[in-house]
Amino acid sequence: MQALTLREDRFLEVLRRLIALTPRLQNNPGGGLVPEERLAAQVVLDTLAPHIASGFIHAEALAAPGCESRPSLVLTVKGTGEGAVGFVGAHFDVVPADREAEGWERDPFTLWEGPDGTLYGRGVTDCLGHVAVATDLLAQLAEQGVRPRRTLKVVLIANEESTDLPGLGLGYVAEAGRLKDLVGHPVFWLDSANFGPTVGTGGIHLWALKVTGVGGHSGMPQNCVNALELGMAASLELARWFHARYPASDDEQRWGFLASSSLKATVVEAPNTKETKIPADVTVRGDIRLTPFHDLAEVRRAAEAFIQELDARLERGDAPPGFPRTRTEDGRRGTLSLRFQGNGTEGIACKLDSPGLRALKDAMKAVRGVDAQPFSLTGSLPLVRDLQRQGCDVQITGFGEMKYYHAPNEQARLEDFRQGFAILRELLVRL
Repeated sequence: MQALTLREDRFLEVLRRLIALTPRLQNNPGGGLVPEERLAAQVVLDTLAPHIASGFIHAEALAAPGCESRPSLVLTVKGTGEGAVGFVGAHFDVVPADREAEGWERDPFTLWEGPDGTLYGRGVTDCLGHVAVATDLLAQLAEQGVRPRRTLKVVLIANEESTDLPGLGLGYVAEAGRLKDLVGHPVFWLDSANFGPTVGTGGIHLWALKVTGVGGHSGMPQNCVNALELGMAASLELARWFHARYPASDDEQRWGFLASSSLKATVVEAPNTKETKIPADVTVRGDIRLTPFHDLAEVRRAAEAFIQELDARLERGDAPPGFPRTRTEDGRRGTLSLRFQGNGTEGIACKLDSPGLRALKDAMKAVRGVDAQPFSLTGSLPLVRDLQRQGCDVQITGFGEMKYYHAPNEQARLEDFRQGFAILRELLVRL
């Protein structure tokens, strides 16, 4: 097995086909973009077809009835001994790209290969490059007739780039019982970058602050409560409260988090489009990114209580200093309410003394010739905390550059994926 190296022609062909599909893999339902992950899954299945037919690889597409266009794939190679190891999390969907609006230098939906080994296109790092590496690794194991000691389960997932939906993604794979074989065993999550290892991630909870004001003529502000101004002030007050209550901690330093917990506004929705009309209804949306040393449910309850109290202060005429007008001349006032979307996603602090992390660090050192540099970040991954609670030794890694995740001009080096392939191979040798 140690003689296996990335077969670059196949890797690039799989990646090229995947990126050509990205116009139909973009995941933003609110913007009218619903991905068809079956297209990407079919590329993987086509590549592995001879080895699936021979029985060396067992393949299963999983999506609930009615969701067949959006499957996840579970690909299994039976080991020669006891136990299991999982390579989980590489996903078929991508975040949207807009060449003109975002200033891409090249077509984001076509793989470009630079003379220096640069690979360019939406999904190269997040996460189609990882899908292509895993596909080549499975194909080579089958071609060489080499089985790992532990049974290898590769799980390529749908709907990673959006909120959890019933019948889709890793949640549905878990509900179908296909992750049970990994309980108590090493699971390596392949959706990060900069190699790492990434030893911690953040939880995420999306929120919406509904602001009701009193609309009217902008030349008669005494008759109005400007919902836009009130929403901006209230969201800033919420952020100040949050950062005071959930400051940086020693644990965040120990796990090497690049950023502490944060609450911020990211979207403002207002039906008003006329400059001389004061808006009456505004919704401010944003997210909480929470390091795993805080309880997501407790933070949600506390934030809701804070906005309830802030609204009560407006009723009492006790708005914080610097707030805009909250009540009209005839006594009508603005109102605030906060709601959260779903139950959120928890973060994870990986075990720093586990066999899985030790094997990952050793594999990286053997391949790259330098000590691994663990770090943590407040990006979020689905179900990792649940897998850890079930006894899985969850560790996280990924190949490519973090600065290009969800960014224009997404790119990575071919050498990153050569090394990534070799690291996965070394993990199979060592475990």
